[in-house]
Amino acid sequence: MNNLIGGFYTHHERVQMESLNQRLTRAKVISGNVANAETPGFRAIGYDFEEQLQAVSGNDDPFPMKASNDKHFLNGHTEADGTVLPDVYIRPTESVGQDGNTVDVDKEMSRLSQNQLLYRASIEILNRRIGTLKYAISAGSR
Repeated sequence: MNNLIGGFYTHHERVQMESLNQRLTRAKVISGNVANAETPGFRAIGYDFEEQLQAVSGNDDPFPMKASNDKHFLNGHTEADGTVLPDVYIRPTESVGQDGNTVDVDKEMSRLSQNQLLYRASIEILNRRIGTLKYAISAGSR
């Protein structure tokens, strides 16, 4: 993963990009829950990655380990190369419809909205970093 000026992404940038990937996947999971709100017996699925991302972001090692084998892990939820392994689970719920469906559309839409806001915030952070690099490059060419 090289950036525009040929170096490596900073640890913070890698964490931001991983956050974007995980939030995109979470949006798909939540959308799947909403799409199945009327499916008898469907159980709402949860997708959590924040704790795993926090564990990765606390590691400021500029030279992270590379996994040479899929069985190598940094900890129980992160591969040695920093890839986050999210928790995917059937969401526990207090209300089960008569048809056995556990999707609460209002809660799912709230989760989707929150996820979208955080996704946009991560995009803004990366855009500002790119703007800073563009400014540095253009100022240096004068």
